[in-house]
Amino acid sequence: MDVLIRFVNETATGTDRGIWLISSAAITYIGMAVSAAIYQRYIDRLRIMVRGALIGLVHDQAMKLPGKEVESEAVTLMSSDVDSVESVGEIFHDTWAYILEVVIGTMLLTARLQWFAFLPLAIIFACSRMSAYVAKHFEPRQKNWNTATQERISTTTSVLGGIKSLKMMGMVDVTQCRIWQLREKELRLSERLRWILVAYNASANSLGIFAPVLTLVFYALSSGTGELHANDVFTSIALLSMVTHPANMVMTLVPRAVSIIANFARIEAYISRLPVLDPRHNDGKEGLSLVSLEYVSVRHPSTPDPPILRDVSFRLSKGELIVCTGAVGSGKTSLVMALLGELPSTGSISLASKKIAYCAQAPWLPSVTIRDAIISHSNFDQEWYKLVLDACCLSPDLESFRNGDSTFIENNGMNLSGGQRQRVALARAVYSRYDVVILDDPLSALDENVAEQISDRLLGPRGLFREMNAGVLLISNATKLFPMANRLLVLQGSEARLQDPSTVQQGKIPGSLVHYAASDQTTQPSELYDTKAPGHNQRIDNAAEDLSRNAGDIALYGYYFNAVGYQNAFLMTVCTATYSFCLTFSQYVLRWATEASSGELNGYMGLYVGISFIAWAATSGTMWFTQMKVAIRSGTVLHSQLLERVLRAPLSYFADTQIGITLNRFSQDIALVDKQLPSALANLSTQIFKLLMQVALIVYVQPVMLATIPPCYILVYLIQKVYLRNSRQLRFLDLESRSRLNTNFLDTTSGVTTIRTFGWQDKFATKNIKALDMSQKPYYLLLCLQCWLKVVLDCIMATVAVGLITLTVVYRSSTGSDIGMALNLMIGANTTLLRLVQNWTSLETSLSAIARLKDVQECVPSEDGAKGALEPGAQWPSAGELRTENITVSYSQKSEPALRNLSFRVNPGQKLVVMGRTGSGKSTLMLSLLRLLETKHGSISIDDINIAHVPLQILRQRGIIAVPQDGFNIPTAAIRVNLDPYNKCTSDEIVQALRRTRLWDKIAAASTDVDTILNLPMSAILTFSAGQMQLFALCRMLLRVKATAPTKPIIILDEASSSLDRETEAIVGDILCKELEYHTVIMIAHRTEGIMNTLRPGVDAIATMKDGKLRVSIIGTSMD
Repeated sequence: MDVLIRFVNETATGTDRGIWLISSAAITYIGMAVSAAIYQRYIDRLRIMVRGALIGLVHDQAMKLPGKEVESEAVTLMSSDVDSVESVGEIFHDTWAYILEVVIGTMLLTARLQWFAFLPLAIIFACSRMSAYVAKHFEPRQKNWNTATQERISTTTSVLGGIKSLKMMGMVDVTQCRIWQLREKELRLSERLRWILVAYNASANSLGIFAPVLTLVFYALSSGTGELHANDVFTSIALLSMVTHPANMVMTLVPRAVSIIANFARIEAYISRLPVLDPRHNDGKEGLSLVSLEYVSVRHPSTPDPPILRDVSFRLSKGELIVCTGAVGSGKTSLVMALLGELPSTGSISLASKKIAYCAQAPWLPSVTIRDAIISHSNFDQEWYKLVLDACCLSPDLESFRNGDSTFIENNGMNLSGGQRQRVALARAVYSRYDVVILDDPLSALDENVAEQISDRLLGPRGLFREMNAGVLLISNATKLFPMANRLLVLQGSEARLQDPSTVQQGKIPGSLVHYAASDQTTQPSELYDTKAPGHNQRIDNAAEDLSRNAGDIALYGYYFNAVGYQNAFLMTVCTATYSFCLTFSQYVLRWATEASSGELNGYMGLYVGISFIAWAATSGTMWFTQMKVAIRSGTVLHSQLLERVLRAPLSYFADTQIGITLNRFSQDIALVDKQLPSALANLSTQIFKLLMQVALIVYVQPVMLATIPPCYILVYLIQKVYLRNSRQLRFLDLESRSRLNTNFLDTTSGVTTIRTFGWQDKFATKNIKALDMSQKPYYLLLCLQCWLKVVLDCIMATVAVGLITLTVVYRSSTGSDIGMALNLMIGANTTLLRLVQNWTSLETSLSAIARLKDVQECVPSEDGAKGALEPGAQWPSAGELRTENITVSYSQKSEPALRNLSFRVNPGQKLVVMGRTGSGKSTLMLSLLRLLETKHGSISIDDINIAHVPLQILRQRGIIAVPQDGFNIPTAAIRVNLDPYNKCTSDEIVQALRRTRLWDKIAAASTDVDTILNLPMSAILTFSAGQMQLFALCRMLLRVKATAPTKPIIILDEASSSLDRETEAIVGDILCKELEYHTVIMIAHRTEGIMNTLRPGVDAIATMKDGKLRVSIIGTSMD
């Protein structure tokens, strides 16, 4: 630049020197573009290698840790922390390169400005104090923000997973309030970090803006001539950018580096955890017992309580069936976990093989087809496969599915009924043909007839397990299975006793044992859920819609600006325009200063200082509006709208939409709204105004350059169009491959116990490697595309710069000041154009999140509709009479009715037990009473008020109190909130209800203070068994009944005692007789042994459902 300015100012120069200047410029600019591209290619390769290595390490560690420790953390580390840490190589190499550039720039600047060259270093030192402050306070604030985000997403995940139960209990509004409180906490904590970012940005920008100002002002004031020469000023400006820009970038890297250190520390802590210590011995000897326990004691590792089981000894031989039985909480599942090596134990556990066929109480199913879930990693055998399906009674179910055994399993079997999930898991255990089989209550979700068929075909004298000569340990309280067993293992009072099955008839088995516990909470699966990978198809549809969306969709911008607030958007745009004008126009002020006389110099330098200060204030204002106004308001409004729309959506929406897709709206899309989209909008606005100013001044210097604007505009537009189209497609492929990788991780972490038990660790590790390789390909191509964009734009700007220099050399119509200003503008214009295209693309990519949020807002219906126009009186319902008249119900407009012309009446205070096989219509009836399914014809009334006109929240909070089978709760919410969501009961009343359901002793172990205990999150207490979860749900119902007194809401119990033993089930009967004596109660059940003695002859009734028809019989009479 110095040589070119001198060349322009000198009149007598030869053409050879001009040609040399042009050639030097071409080599310099093109060389910079090529070398930058090569460097970026190696950085991208390093990024890919770091990502692959870290994801592999996290997955391998997930296979070694206890199941409860990996379910959510591993996925978070893989998706969030690894994405941050993968750029560590780029930061490292950029840092030393920037430092080297500062040193070289300072040396060159010293040669021109002497000691004034050290002024920028003093400013750098001052600004570094802010960097030190950021490094000290950034990590804890970032950690708090991340923790709050994780808490909100975890709660949202729990809510979406239990949305059916949530709607049944009428807890939508309180749950919405809970999530919104977590969102407010998240935004509040983000504001603390955003303030640091605003201050840090102001400090970093002051370096780039004020370092040239102070250096040139002091240099001008100290010069004896009172003049500034163009070659000194503009060459110094270029050299100053060599010092301030890399120094600024180093300080910009500080927050990223601190964040990466925090992310890396999380990954390191996770990888450093102690794996599961398997105390079992593998004898590997033929002819010995398959399983041998000698004086084994089992203790939960997180509590100092006495052992759950003490001195357990027994042997399991080939062809033997041992049934383990005991009361709720006696340690049956703990014994299983010890046998699988998942719980620490003392004593001796010897196994012939550590590969065990295992069927869990809550079965785990991967996201594959039913066929693949059953076959898993075994070799396919058509005859054996068919035999297993018949033995597990799955053939009729598969025939009812449109896609048969190719039906895709969504979200751990969410699209299957409880019984179907258990039978698929049971079929997987049978198909493996392992010698050792452990079944943890595998028939609890089946009706009695189906359970009898399966037990006979698997456990009977001619059952498959007998033919396989397998040793089977069955956990069950079903007394009908006892005669099939060779021995019984009875758990009672932390002790285990082997008994002969004949002791059942001799009355020596504890009275806590029960018959089949059953529930099938999802009926008509082929109508409601049966699809072939609906989540996958939904993702493809969304992506295809995103790919076909027009760039710059005005409706999307309008939707987003409405969320941002038009005033905030306008003020942010004013700040960006002011900053761009002042920063660029300051170059023109320097041109005036170089041409001014000594008397005018001070005035121009004062103007230079003032306009630079305005630029700094404007960019700081831009950052403040972006972080504190735009991001906060848009995040608040869009999340609120999304939460309201999703939680008020009908049940059919959740049946048709995969939970992962909905969860991505709350995680990935909201993250884009919070972080990427506001910055992309502000940066794009800034780059547009800067480029306009830079082009205007360049054209002013060389008017001929005006002719290059149309072709450059067309060329950049075409490049942007190609880049955006390909970027969208690669982004779609990247998201799809990441989705598959996430699914594999979720499958691994949620089923790690089952995977280890079957010995499938290597299989899943290989599967993860394949999914990782597939996800690396589009990601690397996307990085290559970004590198291509930078190379192309660099080459365009190199051509323009060389053209400008050529025109200057040939025509010499410009002054030295003009060409100095133009070349400095060209240096900035190159970066401006690149960032403009990148920010435009980033904005368009981020707008896809807005498009998805807008689609949810406009296309997802509300279940309350327009019918909720009648608000009954405060005493409704006062009696609790239920009447249905000719109701017809179906799951969709096109499907056949599940209930047709059904009419019945339940009198006030009457107890009605509804029974029937899977698919008979029991759950359909329950969903209709709660208006989770709307009736096509007919009416349902409570105390003579048609519930179709009652607002849903009133119906589900006051009209009906439902107890779902799964005992839903929010893990991150307090025990008090889960039991008494509306805060209507005192602590004493809550404790009394917990004592009534025999849960207080388990919960009270966490502390001695009642309020402290009740304010603990649910996740802080030891894991509840399935039976204890049902007792917890009954406790919530008792508190709701107390809170709604003196009204008489109808109580619906959906298999409320399916996982209880006989002794504990007596609690339910006692509650029916006392607390619910005057309430109308509808119980959906497969068995009635435990509650028959509580029903009143001549008053209460039993109803049998078959093919959507109901037959009601009054107990003790022949009346129907």
